[in-house]
Amino acid sequence: MNYKYFTLYANGELLNEIEELCLSKGFLNYFSEKRDTDLWQVKVYIESSEEFPEFLKAYPFEYGGEELEKDWWKKWKESLKPFMLTPHTKVIPLEDPAPVKKAEIIGVVPGEAFGTGQHETTRLAASLLEKHLKLGDRVLDVGAGTGILCALALKRGAAKAVALDIDPLAIKKCHETASINGVIIDARVSDLLGAVEHEEYFDIIVSNMIVELLERFVKETVFHLKDGGLLILSGILSQKYDSFIRNLENDFEILETEEMNEWKAVVLRKR
Repeated sequence: MNYKYFTLYANGELLNEIEELCLSKGFLNYFSEKRDTDLWQVKVYIESSEEFPEFLKAYPFEYGGEELEKDWWKKWKESLKPFMLTPHTKVIPLEDPAPVKKAEIIGVVPGEAFGTGQHETTRLAASLLEKHLKLGDRVLDVGAGTGILCALALKRGAAKAVALDIDPLAIKKCHETASINGVIIDARVSDLLGAVEHEEYFDIIVSNMIVELLERFVKETVFHLKDGGLLILSGILSQKYDSFIRNLENDFEILETEEMNEWKAVVLRKR
């Protein structure tokens, strides 16, 4: 299959803006390469018969030509290198599934619709999860994608990890990630908290989503957190943090926040 591609050069701020918009629309057929200190080349790929996404038309993308699917997909995979997800955990992107047994290493096979955890928001969520996780904890990840956060939790001593995602392909990917890392992830197709049972409780609930999605379910997490349980939220643009957190202060105590570039994450304790 041939894909059309469109190109844009962006600084870090504009790249974050485009990434947030694409993630909010569930569109992940884009690829970025660093060209200079604060200059990125962004490519958007669409099938030859498709129109350029309406939500990206406000940005000055220019038509670049066509590539075979295998060519741009291979280029994207080849750009992936092992990286530190947290100060103590490394992610190794794999070409094909292969066992990764060490607790401090997570293996994942990247997919066209799912990342590997390199984005700042995933790294913030992972670092805070690793920091606050206790042996035997029950963990819930809302919007799990590849299941990296659940794999991290289980490799670091969680007793159970439940992964929720609205996309059945993500659930399949979670099972693959679990198999690679020698853990068992309870992965469920779910629209936000829809697949959580009425009397199912967790020590930690984590979610890495944009504010507009977090706002749709975050207050309901109090019904599934144990007393004193923790809520770890990432994917929050710094300029949206104050107005977002203000609505949660009656139900949660703020324990700490972390920032990376323009993104912010927060750890909350159920009151």
